[in-house]
Amino acid sequence: MSLALFDELQGSPWQEGIEDGYLRFLTGAFRPPKPEHQLPREDMTIVAARVDPQLRAAVEKYARLHAGDLGWVPTPKQVAVAWLMHTSPPSAGKLVMAH
Repeated sequence: MSLALFDELQGSPWQEGIEDGYLRFLTGAFRPPKPEHQLPREDMTIVAARVDPQLRAAVEKYARLHAGDLGWVPTPKQVAVAWLMHTSPPSAGKLVMAH
């Protein structure tokens, strides 16, 4: 995720927010946008979130099953970052996917 988004999330219950995003994704209430594919950037960071492994597996399965409707197959990490971008202030930056 972008360092700007990471900075915006500090001090907030962002890990719980990921599970909320996963649940909304699984109910069809949230459709993550396909990220722009870019080379790794200096302003990106990797973070690990502890979420329910069964919920993460359900997100992965749902994404594969609904790939046609979604237009792509998002990974659980992509769903999480998209949800955090969706719920964070606009100053948190632009959603990008680093290879």
